[in-house]
Amino acid sequence: MSVNRRKRRTAAEAREQVLQVAASRLQRYGLEGLNIVGVAEEVGISHATLIHHFGSSEGMRQALVERMTALLVQDAVETLSGNESLDGLFEKLFSVFSTGGHAKLLAWLAIEHGNREPPSEAMRGLFDALVLACTEQLPGQDMELARHIITLVISAAIGLGVAGDQLAELVGTDAAGGEGFPRWLAGRVGEWGSAGGDN
Repeated sequence: MSVNRRKRRTAAEAREQVLQVAASRLQRYGLEGLNIVGVAEEVGISHATLIHHFGSSEGMRQALVERMTALLVQDAVETLSGNESLDGLFEKLFSVFSTGGHAKLLAWLAIEHGNREPPSEAMRGLFDALVLACTEQLPGQDMELARHIITLVISAAIGLGVAGDQLAELVGTDAAGGEGFPRWLAGRVGEWGSAGGDN
């Protein structure tokens, strides 16, 4: 009689599964979904096992935001390397920040915990690659302009992801995350890039 034995997951595989579930819960329930008990129950592991992998609820949230940011930046670099326009890329960035809970998680971590730990070398490397890919799309390959554009777009995307609906209502623009603003800003960024930052 054969016995089906479940394959034991490596620590890396277990962490990845937890982060996938946490990302899904963030999108469905917001920050309230990122509690240790709820995530552990959905993954099918004990509270103690999840704590073993991440140390705390804060550790899990930090790992999640790093994973989400890494995937987003990697996708952005690949998109730019495929010769997609800057304005098209930045519209995508706004979409990701405003619908996946990424912006609110980043804001929460920044407010609650400040700059307790510096960015990892891996994260620095990803952003260096993003700056380089953006630079190569600009006339004159102006790296300083690329840095300014990336800072502007990500800052605006985070702000829109955190309070876009409320701000849209206050200033009288469209609702649902201010869909017109990302399109407008992406268009302006494309113009600045074409002009080499002179406008």
